[in-house]
Amino acid sequence: MVKANPGISIPEIAEKMEIQQNYLYRVLPGLAQDGLVEKRGRGWHPKDR
Repeated sequence: MVKANPGISIPEIAEKMEIQQNYLYRVLPGLAQDGLVEKRGRGWHPKDR
């Protein structure tokens, strides 16, 4: 989802996936720690590998 929509926000991801935002607030920081995504401003972007 983030790769197809760079800069997407958590509310936008939640709406598209039809899930609760609080789940994403827990999961995305872990994905950032793993080097898969990064937060820039209010949006999430795929991390360059």
